Amino acid sequence: MTFQTLDYIIAIAEEKSISKAADRLLLSQPALSRQLKRVEESLDTKLFAREQNEMHLTDAGKIYVNGARSIQNIYERALNDIRKLSQSGRHQITFIYNNILLPDFSTKILPDFRKLHPDIVLSTINGNASAAKDYLSNGMADLAVVATGEAGHSMLEFLPLREEELMLAIPENHSVIPDFEQHGADLSMLSGESFILNQHNSFFHSLEQNILAGLSFLPDILCEISDINASGNMVANGKGIAFLPRSAGGQLHGCRLFSLKPQVTFQIAIAYPKSNALTRPVRDLILLLLKSAETSQAF
Repeated sequence: MTFQTLDYIIAIAEEKSISKAADRLLLSQPALSRQLKRVEESLDTKLFAREQNEMHLTDAGKIYVNGARSIQNIYERALNDIRKLSQSGRHQITFIYNNILLPDFSTKILPDFRKLHPDIVLSTINGNASAAKDYLSNGMADLAVVATGEAGHSMLEFLPLREEELMLAIPENHSVIPDFEQHGADLSMLSGESFILNQHNSFFHSLEQNILAGLSFLPDILCEISDINASGNMVANGKGIAFLPRSAGGQLHGCRLFSLKPQVTFQIAIAYPKSNALTRPVRDLILLLLKSAETSQAF
């Protein structure tokens, strides 16, 4: 799959016609038809359906085109960042983290880093552990803070930052709160609730699956989303219940957090590629992260 192939499919979707798309792309109609056929055969599904002499996207086609446009946007942003970097002559560190797990990054860590290295551009990406590992392993990021249960990784080095707890989040006005405050969280009392889970490929999702496997009832899964803040907001608005890190408690309003029985804990770690020699700016960023973790644990 190439960027050119993505352009072809997007053009067909926008023009709703292979002939019009071919004219726009300066291709012959048979050549464009062959490209579409190759893509559909590789996916084993149809991306378009013909309706009244127009090509309309199938459900699979909509997913493909949305993904293709996202890829193009990411690529364009990357090119713009590279151009800006070249024009400024400044070096860059790409850092991935989840703002729920690192709440004081923008207020404490980033300002301290800028004082040490005013000439370095610190480019941040808000992402989960799975995305961070992909970026680090493929050389697209320098450093990450991730939630993990791994002691080691073939391509990444992990430096423990602190221990975290995954907790049950329910609306602050829920009827079970008095009982939970007195006796602790009892998931069996929530059999009629809808569960809001983390994204399927995330580390938190694997923890959630272990929790749900121990239930005496079949849980109703409302949705799976990647944004922890969005999960907390849905809980606060009475849309369901969720499992959130303890560190989310000070950032989300309208919901209460309760420890599970038994407690579910995991590690927050700094991750970086084993193959990379750590530069002075990256080492300083690691030290600031460690210092911040020590300070927060002291309180």
